[in-house]
Amino acid sequence: MAVASDAVRSRILAAGQRITPQRDVIAQLLEAASRPLGATELCAAVAAEDPRIGRATVFRTLAALEQAGIVAQVSLPGGQTGYLLCGTDGHHHHLVCQGCGGVDDVLEAAVSPFLRRLERDHRFRVDHASFTIYGTCARCAGPGVPRSARSTPAR
Repeated sequence: MAVASDAVRSRILAAGQRITPQRDVIAQLLEAASRPLGATELCAAVAAEDPRIGRATVFRTLAALEQAGIVAQVSLPGGQTGYLLCGTDGHHHHLVCQGCGGVDDVLEAAVSPFLRRLERDHRFRVDHASFTIYGTCARCAGPGVPRSARSTPAR
């Protein structure tokens, strides 16, 4: 049976959750994925690892890991929901490549100036913000993209 890395297992424990066989399998599958996994794809992969883990358990586990900030949902092409293992602790945002499906985490510090400006310009208090920005990563964009647009985003 698949087991998540020690780093991911530590994050689960630090979030006050137990390491269950189901969490281990799901976390490991998301950790090994190079892109967000759709629900059908994830459920099929979980069943291949351990057929005793049912679809409802997969969704309960995803909800618990999402609540703990370890897993995030993103929209996939066609309106599907994708699930990914967050590589960053704490509140952050995501850049999703529409070419390869790769995801980069963006730290809150990178969007805080934008949020402060919104507060000031619109006389609005932001309580919470969650950004998923869709575009094309440097690898998919290729060499024709200006260097500034291909550089790694601020983290």
